[in-house]
Amino acid sequence: MHSCLHIYEVLRHIFSALNNYEDITLDVQQSFRANGADVRRQTLARLARTCRTFSEPALDVLWAHIDTLNPVMACLLRHVWSRRRHGLRLNVRVQTSHWRGIEKYLTRVRALGIERSVMHMDDFSLELVHTLCSHPWPFLLPRLEKLFWSDSSCEYTYLLSNLLSPTLTELHLHTMDNLFMRSVLPKLGVTCPLMKSFSTTGLDPAASVSVSAAVCGWHQLKALSTEVVDGPALLHLSTLPSLEHLQLSFLSLNRGFFKYSPTTFSNPLRHLTIRAQGSELCVPFFEATWISARSVYISLGNIPRSSSNETFLLLLASRVTAQQVQALSLDLTCDWLLTIAEIMPLFSFCALEELTLPSTSGNLAINDQDLIRAAKSWPKLIKLRLGDEGMWITPARPQITLYGFASLLLHCPDLCTVGLGMDATSYSAVTPEVPGGGVINTKITTLSVGASLIENPLAVAAFLSSVLPNLKNILSKVDTDFVSNQTERRHTKWARAATYLRDVDMIRKQERAGLGIY
Repeated sequence: MHSCLHIYEVLRHIFSALNNYEDITLDVQQSFRANGADVRRQTLARLARTCRTFSEPALDVLWAHIDTLNPVMACLLRHVWSRRRHGLRLNVRVQTSHWRGIEKYLTRVRALGIERSVMHMDDFSLELVHTLCSHPWPFLLPRLEKLFWSDSSCEYTYLLSNLLSPTLTELHLHTMDNLFMRSVLPKLGVTCPLMKSFSTTGLDPAASVSVSAAVCGWHQLKALSTEVVDGPALLHLSTLPSLEHLQLSFLSLNRGFFKYSPTTFSNPLRHLTIRAQGSELCVPFFEATWISARSVYISLGNIPRSSSNETFLLLLASRVTAQQVQALSLDLTCDWLLTIAEIMPLFSFCALEELTLPSTSGNLAINDQDLIRAAKSWPKLIKLRLGDEGMWITPARPQITLYGFASLLLHCPDLCTVGLGMDATSYSAVTPEVPGGGVINTKITTLSVGASLIENPLAVAAFLSSVLPNLKNILSKVDTDFVSNQTERRHTKWARAATYLRDVDMIRKQERAGLGIY
């Protein structure tokens, strides 16, 4: 064997590469685990049995991340357990000597569960749960750093409490509430003081008190995603210099649950996400909070028209430092027309580089003049999505035309990505005039138009080829389940426009070649 293969670090790097470096990143996505994961793990297991030199680094990589606790039980002596139809079953009582035999594997585990599709305990019997909880050490997995958990029963929550160690830095809970869980959550701040990333889904709003108590004990937190927290927890978060990502969910059951005192975040966040079933639910939060963030995502769900919507947008513009926000996404689903008056408070976000205002219902009532006013307020835009998700089913129709689109390109010269719902029927014939008044954007290569209206594909292709000389693709949308005859006809015409666009581009290349310009 070559002398280099006797160096632990060299072997560890080789085996990590074999396993897609999952033992280093510990950021395992479900799609990666499903694609060749079993083959990689089998290979590592064989390498661990090849020789003494390979054994330690191969085991370190193999056990760094496990999907469930089944491999732990399977490492016990073969007569202790047997494999049944619905999982493993114990044949004899596990003794201390049996635990000592698998200790070398348990100390290697640093991540448990699969991200996105967190660990399920359905195939894990209560007998095995009680056995695992009877281990002879303070912690079952003493070096555990990341835990992804999904179960709601009290028995499995007791097992969860046995997995919580001081080394834990990332915890994701996808579970329904139970009384024992409420007793576990408040202690997390003391049990896991090094926590950097924490998220919950499915908890009862009453559990927000327990989560808030835990949050107050974490001083290195970088990412938090949970239901609304109480005033002291919010005040604590505002003082953390390490906090980068904050996501809070305001549910209808949280209405009036907490009272907030004025709170100012001392350090800007990278991402702020607010989810609510209605704008009125998060208004009290914004009334008392001043916060800076580079990226803001607001999801309000399907809401009726009310004065609280305008109040919310005004608060958003005044409480979130508008001059520092570079990316803003407002996911607002409603059955009323969204006019320029409603989104005017967003004009104060003068540093925006990315803006998304989806309109799935075709309810965006913004015309060319409104678009020009908005473009002048956002001159640094690089990415814009405005109404390209709407179906625009008759009688609803977009009010932005190709001329408004050209004005947008004029006032936002850095645009690289555009998705726009518009009415291209007004440009129905090719004329000798230069389209768009000579405006040219060479950065946009793909244009998303959704179910925009179109009449003459050739004229539209000529217009777009003039203002977007590097445009290669036009993405249109067709919904066969929702008034397919309208959207399908538009999709066909936009496809023809894309074909004409390529033809026009080829003609121009031939002209340049004839003039000796390449």
